[in-house]
Amino acid sequence: MLKQESLKTNLMSNFKNHVIKTLSYLPFKYGFQPFYSGEGTILLMHKIVAKKADSRRIELMEANEVDTIFLEKMIVHLKKTYDIISLDDVHKRLEYSKKNKRKFIAITFDDGYKDNLNLAYPIFKKHNVPFTIYVTNSFPNLTAKLWWYMLEDIVLENPEIIFLYKEKKYRFKAVSKTEKNKSFIAIRELLIDASKNELSHILKQLEYTYNKNLANYIKAEALNWGEITKLAKDKLVTIGCHTVNHLSLKTLSEKEITEEVIKSKDELEQKTEIEINHFAYPYGTFNEIGEREINILDRINVFKTSTTTRTGNIFPQHTNFKNSLPRIQVLGTQQDILILNMYLSGFLPALKNKFKRLVTV
Repeated sequence: MLKQESLKTNLMSNFKNHVIKTLSYLPFKYGFQPFYSGEGTILLMHKIVAKKADSRRIELMEANEVDTIFLEKMIVHLKKTYDIISLDDVHKRLEYSKKNKRKFIAITFDDGYKDNLNLAYPIFKKHNVPFTIYVTNSFPNLTAKLWWYMLEDIVLENPEIIFLYKEKKYRFKAVSKTEKNKSFIAIRELLIDASKNELSHILKQLEYTYNKNLANYIKAEALNWGEITKLAKDKLVTIGCHTVNHLSLKTLSEKEITEEVIKSKDELEQKTEIEINHFAYPYGTFNEIGEREINILDRINVFKTSTTTRTGNIFPQHTNFKNSLPRIQVLGTQQDILILNMYLSGFLPALKNKFKRLVTV
């Protein structure tokens, strides 16, 4: 049953990608480029892997993993047409509305995974291409709760997940591949929306009930301070701020948000001995950040840019919205240059945003 469901899920994903690739050959896509491609694009990734994992994964988690082969292929492709620049240079382009001959690409990674150094860095170094790592301080401090990896293991290993939340018993079926993917997404959304104390309570239940240890995940996955400092010394690498604890900002008070941001920036600067000028919101969709959170970053006023995970390209008008810049995620489930081009051209962002060009709040 699980094998059949896995095949069905993979077929649906492949069909979606096939539709996008087919559309890429149609001439009408060129009508979108002058209006929706903007001046450039900030790309988003999380993890780099040496090879794609087997299909027994939660699809949302697999989407966060791009393999080294595609990363290098993508960089070689982009260098032919785009200026691949740092976030400092993105800021300069927004500040000074000079018309550039070529559009830009800025490449960013969220969180601070060890593979960003071991697997991604040699490729960027080989091609002399800049990139940014937004570091969550709890990663190198080994206090981060990488609950998404623990949750994936629990969902894959069990036919049902049960826990208490706000005195209510939650029960999620996870027998078939489809059920596992749906349950993972539902539990993930619940955990993201939970307060800090509520999140801790649920995670302790999951650890105890399903015999897991959250501490093991962070030790295996996170960059340490020595590695971050090493990266920071290379001019190709920009270290950015991603808060102390990677909590959904909408669940925090203004004071708590300010502390999460400022403490992260201060510690990063102390450890790396460089100025930290760029910020990325944890999670960063319309569900986790809104006008309140962006206004708080405006008031803090310590970064040149702040990026979201809202899908969109960068336009000159974003000079007035430098604390809510959109990005385009390179998905591990869409490792295809044709699909990437459909995002960069503005076609897919236009459809996703109902033909709204300027993605801000």
